[in-house]
Amino acid sequence: MSDSASVAGSDNLASPVKRLLGYLIDMGVAFGLLLLKTPLGYASLYAHTATSLMLFQYASSALTLLAIGYLLFCDALPQGQSLGKRVCRTAVVGYPYPTNCTVVQSFLRNLPKLLLSVLDGMFVLMGLRRRLGDMLAKTVVINT
Repeated sequence: MSDSASVAGSDNLASPVKRLLGYLIDMGVAFGLLLLKTPLGYASLYAHTATSLMLFQYASSALTLLAIGYLLFCDALPQGQSLGKRVCRTAVVGYPYPTNCTVVQSFLRNLPKLLLSVLDGMFVLMGLRRRLGDMLAKTVVINT
C-alpha cells in the first residue's frame, strides 16, 4: 500500500455496509459512556455533602466530554481504527497518500458527521465512497 493507486482502487475501499456497522458500533461506545451517567445520577441522590454532589456532577460532565471526544477523535487511535473500525476490519488513512490519520484529520472528518449526520452519510453511496468529512480531512476508509 505504498502508492496512492492502492488507496484509490475501488476494491480496497470499505463498503458502505462495513462503514455503517463501524459507525453503529462507535455510536454504541459513546452511548454506553452516556449510559454510565444514569447510576451516577441515582448515586448523587444519596450524596449528603456539597463536595460529594459536586464530584458526581464532575464525573457526569467528564463522561459526556469523553463520549463526545471519542466520537470526534476515535479515528486518530492507532492505525486509524476506532473500536468499530477494528471490528469491521477497516481503517482511516490519508488520501491520496496512505498516511495514518492524525488528530486534526480525525476532528475534521468527524465534526460534519456530528453536525450533518444523515446528509454527510449519503455521500458514502456516491463516487469514491467519501463523506463530506473525508473530503474535508483528505481521508478515505479502506479495508485492512
